[in-house]
Amino acid sequence: MAKSKYARDPDYGQPVKWAREYDKHFPDNTDGCSRHTKMIAHENLRAINSPVRRMLIDAGYEPDHWAQSMELTVTMLWEARAEIARLKSIHSHTEGAA
Repeated sequence: MAKSKYARDPDYGQPVKWAREYDKHFPDNTDGCSRHTKMIAHENLRAINSPVRRMLIDAGYEPDHWAQSMELTVTMLWEARAEIARLKSIHSHTEGAA
């Protein structure tokens, strides 16, 4: 089995499966800021050979925890936007029927 180039902290579980999240939410529920945050978490904090990751570890920080917080915040934002869109759709259909 090939070793992943991304870190996985057992306390915080597996990193987000971004391909699945993109399939569900892109482009309707995403925006540039959230996609940038996702990229920072994934490529700068989780990538094992990242100089940013190494710098944070050397300074005594835990980049996996930072990455997980950023990733969960982004996925919760995307899910909230999807739910708002769903509720708006239901509301507009009930108004049209009245």
